Amino acid sequence: MEVVGKYNRSEEALPVLNRETFDVLFLDIEMPVYNGFELLNRLTNKSFDVVFTTAYDQFAVKAFKYSAFDYLLKPIDSTELKECVAKLGEKRRQGDLEDQLNFLRSVLVREQQVPQKIALPTTSGLEYVEIAEIIRCESDSNYTRIFQAGDNPTLICRTLKEVEELLEGANFARIHHSHLINLDHLKKHVRSDGGYVVMSDGSEIAISRSRKDVLNNLLKVRSFRN
Repeated sequence: MEVVGKYNRSEEALPVLNRETFDVLFLDIEMPVYNGFELLNRLTNKSFDVVFTTAYDQFAVKAFKYSAFDYLLKPIDSTELKECVAKLGEKRRQGDLEDQLNFLRSVLVREQQVPQKIALPTTSGLEYVEIAEIIRCESDSNYTRIFQAGDNPTLICRTLKEVEELLEGANFARIHHSHLINLDHLKKHVRSDGGYVVMSDGSEIAISRSRKDVLNNLLKVRSFRN
């Protein structure tokens, strides 16, 4: 990757960003004159990837994940920077930047709440889905298949571990190294035959031995709340 420009002030960068062609913009959020969001709003050229660099708190970082933006935490680690650049080289730009920014803003204003929607980075762009409509997630090497009510599964460019972290607090449970389920779509918990669950789409998913106690405890909590 070649660095074609570096600017400390947003008003200096604005005319150059609108004039030049480039692939990725590493953008701080807090800057003099225009913050990162305001600078992006003033750009007429938006045909590039954005990587936010931020010292924001944990919730704001999760908001970047919800909206499928890449980010680097300050102080920036050289290894993480190299990994980010390598990942950018493997993917195409995902979806419409303006839609993605609007979605990020909507997540940020909800404070500590889990948002109702999530942005899924697919091979063809971003797909925005209701979290409540996700039935289960299945690992497929470095990708994950998302199964939704009434739709064909969606293959996204995230590992199951990343999806699990993203959906933390949204009533999902990892019941197997390859499976993450939405407990709101759980129809039956069968303890015989090694233990498995039946989901709202009719799928039967085995529960790994190491995850049985975790699932049982989660179901006990749900029964107590109900």
